Amino acid sequence: MLNARVFPTGLRAGPFLFSPTWIPTIATALMAILLFKLGLWQLDRAHFKQAVLDRMEQRADSNPYDLNELLRMNADINDYPVRLQGRFLNDFNLLLDNRPHQQIPGYEVLTPLLVDNHIVLVNRGWIAQGADRGTPPLIPALEGEMTVTGRSQVPNPDFFVLKEDDYTRISWPFLIQKIDLEKSAPLFDYPMAPFILRLDPDPASGFIREWHSHFMGPEKHYGYAVQWFGLFAALLMIYVVVNSHRVLR
Repeated sequence: MLNARVFPTGLRAGPFLFSPTWIPTIATALMAILLFKLGLWQLDRAHFKQAVLDRMEQRADSNPYDLNELLRMNADINDYPVRLQGRFLNDFNLLLDNRPHQQIPGYEVLTPLLVDNHIVLVNRGWIAQGADRGTPPLIPALEGEMTVTGRSQVPNPDFFVLKEDDYTRISWPFLIQKIDLEKSAPLFDYPMAPFILRLDPDPASGFIREWHSHFMGPEKHYGYAVQWFGLFAALLMIYVVVNSHRVLR
């Protein structure tokens, strides 16, 4: 076993002297802290994604909820199976912008559904933009009383966008960058439900409904965490090796 003792100029372990200077030490410490925190952040993301998957699996087998049941719930209402009966307001579509599918520009179409004197925004899925961005896509109308099924989703109003939507200048269909239920509520004469409904996949609908196609599972976050912690360890090893040298007896 090597004996280590501290010299005024550094730390000696056998024939090696570890004698770093202040500037590389401070730079290494700052970089090491950053790498370690990035690793911890990826672990937190992995735990969050695993909790989402567990929640989706747990709620997948429950019976469909109606609007009143969801409105009575005070807890998290994401990912519940839902069955609603109502009438679509086809003249008031919202187009969720910047939603490409397989590198094709397009929108997610949200049509309000009037259910028990409430408005539920129904995400009908993805539709192509078309050749001319200035011309809205043709959105098939859904007439009469209809029963629809899907899953509840509570959109994040703090979702980052480069430019906030202007709700003072409305033209239909209304182009939006993010779903904000609080800002959308005054557009209608009925109270708005605190969730949107993502419809179940239906090839005959003309819409693409791959709701979780871009969902990064927890395993990828664990992989990224390993990379960041690996870089953290490598940085420390390089720091020690670069600042150590053999001394003559």
